Order: sequence, then structure tokens, then C-alpha cells
Amino acid sequence: MKINGYSDNLRPTPVGTPAVQRPAQEVTQAPAIKPVKSDSVQISDEARRLSADAKESLNPERVAELRQKVLSGAYNTLDVVDQVARRILTRGDL
Repeated sequence: MKINGYSDNLRPTPVGTPAVQRPAQEVTQAPAIKPVKSDSVQISDEARRLSADAKESLNPERVAELRQKVLSGAYNTLDVVDQVARRILTRGDL
């Protein structure tokens, strides 16, 4: 490694030598931050009605009945698989 010259800025200040006094920087106050606008959502009356209808159709008894059918294997037949596949194809969900 070759070193080319040196700089006085890199020399340490000897002990007992007073440090160079620099003028204090003026403190400025940051500009006030304006509040950020937030997004909002408006739900239409139709959407509220649809949400209420969906809640009514999911009663606990019906959920328990469907859960029992799934656990018992009622939907594990070729007929059910065929019906589901046909509905997926006709609706274009695939």
C-alpha cells in the first residue's frame, strides 16, 4: 500500500490545547406540520341491506348442520364433485 502525503486535519489535538471555538448555529423552528387528510368510506344503504341479509342466512344451527355433513363425508361423493365442477365451469370461476 502506498501512502501519498498526509493532511494536518488528521492529526490529533495535543492535550492541554484549547479546542477551536466555532460559532453556534442558529436554531430554527421547523414549520408546523399540517394534518394529513385521511381516507373515508361510505357504505350505501343497499350494501347495508345485503350485509344484514348475509348475517341472517348464517344462523348457528345451519352452520352446525353443514359442519356435521362435511365431517361425516356427505360431500365426498362423485356426484357432489361433478355438480361443483359443473357450477364452476358454468359460472366462469375457473
